[in-house]
Amino acid sequence: MVHGERESLTDPEQHADPHALLFGQDPQDDGYASFGPGGDGPKMTRRDTRRAARAARDPRGSDTRHHRRAFLTMTAVIVAILLVVGWVGYTKYENRYHPKDFATAAGTATVLIKVGAGDGADAIGATLYNAKVVASVRAFANAAAKNSQFSNVQPGTYRVHVHMSAKDAVSAILTRANRISNDVVVFEGATVFDVAPQLAKALGVSLAKVTAAINRVGDLNLPAGYTGAAGAPTSVEGFLYPATYTFDAGTSPTDALTKMISNFIDQDRTSHFAADAKAANLSPYEALIVASIAEKEAKVAADYPKVARVILNRIAAHMPLQIDATSAYAAKQRNLDPTKVIYATIDSPYNTYTHDGLPPTPIASPGATALAAAVNPAAGNWLYYVNRDAAGDLFFTNNDAAFEQAVTKCRTNHWGCG
Repeated sequence: MVHGERESLTDPEQHADPHALLFGQDPQDDGYASFGPGGDGPKMTRRDTRRAARAARDPRGSDTRHHRRAFLTMTAVIVAILLVVGWVGYTKYENRYHPKDFATAAGTATVLIKVGAGDGADAIGATLYNAKVVASVRAFANAAAKNSQFSNVQPGTYRVHVHMSAKDAVSAILTRANRISNDVVVFEGATVFDVAPQLAKALGVSLAKVTAAINRVGDLNLPAGYTGAAGAPTSVEGFLYPATYTFDAGTSPTDALTKMISNFIDQDRTSHFAADAKAANLSPYEALIVASIAEKEAKVAADYPKVARVILNRIAAHMPLQIDATSAYAAKQRNLDPTKVIYATIDSPYNTYTHDGLPPTPIASPGATALAAAVNPAAGNWLYYVNRDAAGDLFFTNNDAAFEQAVTKCRTNHWGCG
C-alpha cells in the first residue's frame, strides 16, 4: 500500500500541476481554453487570452481607446480648420497688400468701359477687372487711393486698353481725352429746346428724331395726377428733372426722356410735391407751372417763395401776371430770339400780358428749390417785383408808385430791366 501510494505520488500527470488536486487540470496546458460547462466550445488563442487578461486588469481600456481616437480625430479637424483659416487670411493679406498687377506697358486691344454715377474705386475696379483691363480690383483700388485726383472721376464711357497696370488705369480714367462724351445736362430752368440738341448729340441721332420723341407725350410715362385745364399734359416741359445724365450707346430718345421723367417722379414722391400742392389749393400741374416761372424769374433762394406768392396774389386779384419769361418761352417755341421780341405783343397763349392766369404748360424744368417754393409760398401781400441790384436780387412791393420808382432805378443802373 505504501508502494502504491508512492507510485501515486510520483505520477507524472499529478506532478505536472500540484493544484490540480484542488482545482482540476489547467485548461491552458495545451494552449487552448474551452467555453461552456463541457469544454467543447471554440478555443481561445494566446492573444485573446492576453486581451482578456488586460481587460480584466483595466475594464475601462476600451473606453480609453475610444476617447483617444476621438481626441485624435478632433485634433485633426482643428488643424485642418486652422490651415484653411490661415490660408484665407494669407490670401486676403496678399490680395490687399500685394495684389496682382500687370506690367506698366499697356496692351494694344482697346475696350470701352462705363463708369456710373456714384461708382467708387471698388466698383470701377470690378468693371475694369471684368474687362481684363487690370489684374485685380484691389490693385486698382490701392492705386486710386494714392491719387488725390481720383475723387474727380466723372461718370461716362471711357476708352482704355487691356492689361494695364493699376496706376496707368487710374490715369486713363482721369484723362479727359479718354472719356467719350455722352452727357446731357438738364440745368435748372432748362427748356426742352435746350435739352433736345444735347440729347441728339449724346445719342448720336438727328435732332428731328429727338423732337419727334418729345412730341409723343403719350409714350413718355408722365406721372399720374398731373392734368391741366384741358386734360392730360400736351407737353413734356417741366418734367425733365435737372441733373447730369449719361446714356449708353444705343439708348433711344424715348428711353432717355423717360429716365429724366423718372427722376422727376422720384423727386415728387420724396418731397411730397403733389400732396403739398393740393394742401395749397393747387393741382400738381398748376404748382409745377408756378415752380417753372419762379425758376426763370428768381436768382437767389430767398426770392423763390416770394415770386410764387406774387403769382398767386395776382391770380387771386384777377390781375394778368405780366411776366416776361412766359413770353420769352413763346418766342423759343417759334424759334425766335427772345431778346428781340416785344413780350407784351407776341401772339401766344404764353403771353401773360394779354392772357389771364397761368400759361398752358410749364415754361422750364424747375429744380428742388423752385418746386418747394411753389407749394410753400412766402406770406406777403406783394403784387410786383423787379431787380434791385446787378446780382439779380428782387425788390417786392404791393405799391404801384414804389414799383415804378424801382423799375426806373433798375433801368438807370442797367440791372436787366430792359
